[in-house]
Amino acid sequence: MRGLAASLLIHAGIIAAGLVYLPHAPVTLESAPIVSVELVELGETTSVRAAAPEPEEEPEIVEDEPTIEDEIADPPPAPAPEPEVVEVEPEVIDLEPEPVTEAEPEPEPVEPEPEPEPEPEPVREEPRTVQPEPRQPAEPSLADLLGDLEREVAEARTDNGTPESGDRRSAVGSGNTNTADIVTLFRSQAYRCWRTVADMPNPEQLGVIVEVRLDRDGSLASPPRVQNMGRIRASGNPFWLTAAERAQTAVIDCAPFNLPPERYSQWRLIEVNFHVDLAAG
Repeated sequence: MRGLAASLLIHAGIIAAGLVYLPHAPVTLESAPIVSVELVELGETTSVRAAAPEPEEEPEIVEDEPTIEDEIADPPPAPAPEPEVVEVEPEVIDLEPEPVTEAEPEPEPVEPEPEPEPEPEPVREEPRTVQPEPRQPAEPSLADLLGDLEREVAEARTDNGTPESGDRRSAVGSGNTNTADIVTLFRSQAYRCWRTVADMPNPEQLGVIVEVRLDRDGSLASPPRVQNMGRIRASGNPFWLTAAERAQTAVIDCAPFNLPPERYSQWRLIEVNFHVDLAAG
């Protein structure tokens, strides 16, 4: 090993001395050829084409001769292996034109639906306290009216004595022509309170004759009495019975009557005919 190392050192010293003392090869440079140039004046316009420029001669490259240093230098590296060539299949490009899609027509603008108006909030009504209506007294029936009237007449008879026995004979309306105006005056007042029978079937057959006894002040001296009540009950016609009640009620409701006091002897007892034809007249 020591001999090898000494040998290497000797060879290295020889190579170093050679690099210093050996002459280098002279490099010769070739001079470029001289080209003459003539200046020619050209007019403003000319049809002469400019001459093509001559190609310049490329200078020869003189390769340097290898020197001892180059020989001693490390050998050139081995060339790298060429890469493997991978064959790539060419892509097949479809040159057929793509079908042109027709442009879809633009949709018609849809008008926005109007927003519904907000419904107003319902107004809440405060509960009202309903006061009960006062009960109206029931209308007195005809029997009650007649009973009250009989009691009043009885009291009047006790105070004033019994009526004259000839009152029935002098009843107004029993054919006395001198008292026709008294009957007309009494009937005009009584008919204002009479509920007519025009709303019933065959009203012309529902005539009622009422006998009325009066005091001097025009009030009733006794309850009114229906003279033809026997025929009315025998007929069995309910409408005729209703007509009789309406006639009696009219006399009671309209009393007292306004009649001339100087003729009291003529109207103290009156017979009145309640008939639909007379009411119309």
